[in-house]
Amino acid sequence: MTGISNGKFSFIEFEAIPQANILIKKQLEKRIEPKVMALLILLASRSGTVVTRGEILEELWPNIVVGDEVISQLIYSLRNALADDAKNPKYIETIPKRGYRFIAEVKITETETKSGLRVKQHSDVLEIKSKINFKLKWLFSNLFLLLLAISIYWFYNNAYLQKSVSSRAIANILPVTQDVGVEDDFSFHEKHNKMVYVRSLEQQVDIYVKTLGTNQPQQITNDDWVESSPLWIDSRTLVYIRKKSGQFQIIRQLLNQDIEIVYESKKAIFNLVKKTNEPDAVTFTEFDDYQHNRLYELKSLNLVSNQVTYLHDSVLNLPGNIGRAIYSLDGDSLYFFDASNDVKHIIALDLQSSQYTTISKQFTWVDHIALLDPDHLLISGEMSATKGVWQLNINDQSIKSVLLSTSGRRIVQAAFKQDQIYYATYKASINQFVADTEHQTVEPLTKLNSDANELSGIYSKDNSIIYFVSNRTGYYEIWSYTIGTQQTEQITQLQANSIYRPVLSHTEKYFAVVYEKESLILSIISLATGKPISENNIPSMKFPLAWSRDDSSIYVSEHIKQVNIYQYDRETLQPKLIQKNAGLFAQESFDEESIILVDYKLGSLITKNLKNETITKLNNSIANIDSLGPGEFKVVEQSTFSVKKHGGKRQIQIAPLGSDEFGSVSKIIMDLPDWSRVTDFNDNGTKAIFFKASPPEGNIMKIQYDK
Repeated sequence: MTGISNGKFSFIEFEAIPQANILIKKQLEKRIEPKVMALLILLASRSGTVVTRGEILEELWPNIVVGDEVISQLIYSLRNALADDAKNPKYIETIPKRGYRFIAEVKITETETKSGLRVKQHSDVLEIKSKINFKLKWLFSNLFLLLLAISIYWFYNNAYLQKSVSSRAIANILPVTQDVGVEDDFSFHEKHNKMVYVRSLEQQVDIYVKTLGTNQPQQITNDDWVESSPLWIDSRTLVYIRKKSGQFQIIRQLLNQDIEIVYESKKAIFNLVKKTNEPDAVTFTEFDDYQHNRLYELKSLNLVSNQVTYLHDSVLNLPGNIGRAIYSLDGDSLYFFDASNDVKHIIALDLQSSQYTTISKQFTWVDHIALLDPDHLLISGEMSATKGVWQLNINDQSIKSVLLSTSGRRIVQAAFKQDQIYYATYKASINQFVADTEHQTVEPLTKLNSDANELSGIYSKDNSIIYFVSNRTGYYEIWSYTIGTQQTEQITQLQANSIYRPVLSHTEKYFAVVYEKESLILSIISLATGKPISENNIPSMKFPLAWSRDDSSIYVSEHIKQVNIYQYDRETLQPKLIQKNAGLFAQESFDEESIILVDYKLGSLITKNLKNETITKLNNSIANIDSLGPGEFKVVEQSTFSVKKHGGKRQIQIAPLGSDEFGSVSKIIMDLPDWSRVTDFNDNGTKAIFFKASPPEGNIMKIQYDK
């Protein structure tokens, strides 16, 4: 792999970093910030020594004032490209309060060319040999390719870059709000220096107004409603959504005066946006739950007449899963994120002709869309495994990075105001724990958890290993945690955008898992290699529940209109219907002649004979069956273990098999933290793995650019 530096090295070759080709590909083909390359060269050239944050700033941004957050962005991007784990690094080690150290083995040699230039075989070469034994062929083997790389470098850094926020140097990143809790969901008055935003702290959610440049915000609401999506109608009037106890309302409020309800619904309402060519109208999204063959309805509301119109009635073939809608400046186009089925596209809809144009298929998820100017959108979301803010050109569909998420903080919204980018961050790390019902203790698994999301843990058959899902490398992968040694190890190389709860086979040779990349994929993965041995794209979500005793098939719960259990062949992944109206739990008998299932129609456990299909009911009812998910219910010998839920409260309960679980025989054996999610019980039910998000935090920040 080759890269360009500041004269210390003509180019750099990496023989031992298997992800190096990914980095160069992203730099040259997707035009990712070349400073990532410069940072890698700087750290590698000083391998084994600490490079301070000040030295990085001086080297990469000479004579420019840049905030420390920019360094964190580059470190995150570099680690992501190298698939490096910040908690167990192979390449870049964080030295708290000092800087960073490149810990791979580095060897420098020099020779001399006929022209007298001192080189290392071709020029100054930095040979890096890491502790792993991967080898890459040199990507640049002669002077022609070296000159080509230099040309591309200068082209991207000078000629290509347009005068836009993505190509301007960041001078500093400063907080706009610094309160405890989460501040987000903001918008600006287009003619005044005012921001309105939502602040969330525990169960209290309220709206605040802040004049930019001042410290003290003004609290607008103070009640038990949950407010969201506030917008300015004029300098003294707001419109926003609020919800409580299944009620959803759109409110118009004159500051410091009484409210007016302008729309009500029993269905969820969200994403309120102004119609730019109709100052007295707003558009919003309303949950439909496929009552009209779509998940969401897109509606417009006239704030003068309170008349509601349905865009699905006036626009042909409008997708059923529209999100983050925003209007063009002239109001003639609507931009939105289409997440229908396995589609993940950003769409431009011409409202005059009802013609659709796909602007981008590159984003795996979109949290927010804002209008930067008539030709560009600001996209807050995720591309592959990288989260951040991007500038998307509406005309040529080019994408440029504006800011990358760092330190586990997701950027959930961004907007342009007064030549600055304002953005909202959100962080709620997901960590895993083990509940011990015998000792009534909760083990935090500090050696397993990191700043990333750690979730969906399951036990090995002897309870010595916990397999779990983590995005600590940027992508979601399956990892293992050996309880005795407290060591973690990456199992897969799926580079997934998400992975759902895996299921381990009886021989512990395979995982059955559903993961998401460009689409949803049902996969059988070899535990030995971490690679799929068979997989199929699937149109909708499926939940692997259990393996057959001989590992030849997997029982899968499908959720299309109603819940059914199918048996999938391990090699062909061809399904066979086992039981309608069944899901949550499956367990094949030792003689392989019958299977225990949860029957939703009966609300109880049943045994079904796989040969003659006779059914035997095992108990009378299962408590809160509709609220349980895979992993939250297990049969152990003659007992059932399950999670009891009431609001956010979580408890583990046990009941004898064959009893009425709503009766007095059910016994609460342990309280769990509120809103926790159990994903597995051990083989005797005495321990349960659960994950829980830490208290969320987030602030509104602003990017200051060089003049």
